[in-house]
Amino acid sequence: MEWILGAEGHGHEWARVFHVDSGDWERVWEAIAEATPGTTIKEVRERPPHGVTCGIQVGLTIGGRSARTLISWHYAIEIAAPRLVTAYPTP
Repeated sequence: MEWILGAEGHGHEWARVFHVDSGDWERVWEAIAEATPGTTIKEVRERPPHGVTCGIQVGLTIGGRSARTLISWHYAIEIAAPRLVTAYPTP
């Protein structure tokens, strides 16, 4: 979450849209974890030999503010648990 909410990452977008910063990482993580299950994968990118990344788009609500959010998950191998790569709200 450090990259996602940090100034060097997508922190500016999160601050503008949801009024959150790196101190709100638990609220952001909870919103992502709640919105992600069952979502249709929009994009799959093969990254041989490093697995695949899957992109989804979800509607997130944090603190009464809502926006479409792009989220990318990485799977190192087929049976691996996903790792959150990045996420950012879209206009």
